[in-house]
Amino acid sequence: MPAVIRENVPLAPYTTFRLGGPARYFLNARTVEDVIEGIRFAADRGLRVLPLGAGSDVLIPDSGFDGLVIRLASLRGFRTNGNLVYLKAGEPLPRVAREMAEKGLSGFEYVVGVPGTVGGGVAKNAGAHGGEIKDILVEAYVVDTGGNVNTLRRDELGLTYRSSSLPSRGILVEALFKLREDDPEVIKRRIDEFLSYRETRQPWTERTAGCMFKNPPGDYAGRLIDLAGLKGFRIGGIRVSEKHANFFINEGGTADDAIRLIEYVRDRVREAFGVELEVEIEIVR
Repeated sequence: MPAVIRENVPLAPYTTFRLGGPARYFLNARTVEDVIEGIRFAADRGLRVLPLGAGSDVLIPDSGFDGLVIRLASLRGFRTNGNLVYLKAGEPLPRVAREMAEKGLSGFEYVVGVPGTVGGGVAKNAGAHGGEIKDILVEAYVVDTGGNVNTLRRDELGLTYRSSSLPSRGILVEALFKLREDDPEVIKRRIDEFLSYRETRQPWTERTAGCMFKNPPGDYAGRLIDLAGLKGFRIGGIRVSEKHANFFINEGGTADDAIRLIEYVRDRVREAFGVELEVEIEIVR
């Protein structure tokens, strides 16, 4: 069955920040074949392609995206072979953490509070509580601009702090991870501890894009923003969280409000501490 590509689809409902204008074209991919078809559709028309997972860690402009958005959150499935696990790009990281815990496989519990998918997790080398995706990743399967599925080893993905060479190398559709066996109850206790930490220290239930800035070497972005006196500061309908200053909350604002707040916070932190904060989320242009 051919993939269904729609036109002028609002993107705000597909992001955790609940911001963003329409996509010129939109594909909700459910299979690898859908992704290949979408990429070939875009190539034939000279369109840019934006892969979108759970919609966290991204800020889409109010004007939208003049290209094809390929949503991967419906590309689900996994299989295990001993301590090796193959995960499709749309698998939610919190679900993966719990599923692997049930199987007595450790390695994903640190991302149980990350509201993203496997694809986004690899693309941004997601991490928390001292762990990163690159610690457990073996290889990734990506669709290139010609619609071909290529296998890339971990060391070919340029995985650094909250960054990788994706999606310039292609759109990830599946990845292979190597986990370690552990007592399921021990893993579940770690999961509970990580969730408790996030729930008490981060705006868990608010409309945010996740951490706005990368932590500078030897410090924390949230600490610097707090010391700059910016907790609760707002521009338009976007506010710096009082709970954790590295999160911005959407209270009915626009993407333009968010961008202006990002620049304002960066300027204030630079003036106060001489530190240049680097944006962690992807700002789509």
